[in-house]
Amino acid sequence: MEKRIIPELKVGLITALFFPFGIAQAATPPSSPPAADSDEAVVLTGWLHVESLTMRDVIVEVEVNGTTQIAPVSEAGRFTVELPANAEVLLRFEKPGHLSKEVTVDTRYAQDGKAGQKKRHVKFGVIMELERWMGGLTYAGPVGSLGFEQGGGCLAVEHDRELVPAERRSPMVF
Repeated sequence: MEKRIIPELKVGLITALFFPFGIAQAATPPSSPPAADSDEAVVLTGWLHVESLTMRDVIVEVEVNGTTQIAPVSEAGRFTVELPANAEVLLRFEKPGHLSKEVTVDTRYAQDGKAGQKKRHVKFGVIMELERWMGGLTYAGPVGSLGFEQGGGCLAVEHDRELVPAERRSPMVF
């Protein structure tokens, strides 16, 4: 004996099966994106490169208006930092056996101009050099600065790779 399902019955079964889910979806409002915090004007995403290719002992310090925090760094060397508007920020990158680097960030004019009407996202890379290859030299100060031009809000980037003799450490006396 052959079983046949009447087409109307098939449609009725399918409707009965999916009807409750359709009501649940219609009754639940769509999720909205998280509200943007107006205090967070700039997002920095950076990628670190080190010779050893391991990021386990890399430290990224973020000093915002006198308060210091540590930014998490992925094993791929990526870090993301959200900065408030009207802030002076110092980023410090450290890894044992490598020269430390500092970058200053000024978010005072990040909200100026047409581009500043939404959260700014700046992406950049940092290469950490091994101390043994630098011949006893270190950086004279911050290696770069990020800022925004007054009025237009355009990104302004400066580099400074000036090297100076590293401070000699005196031997410990017991």
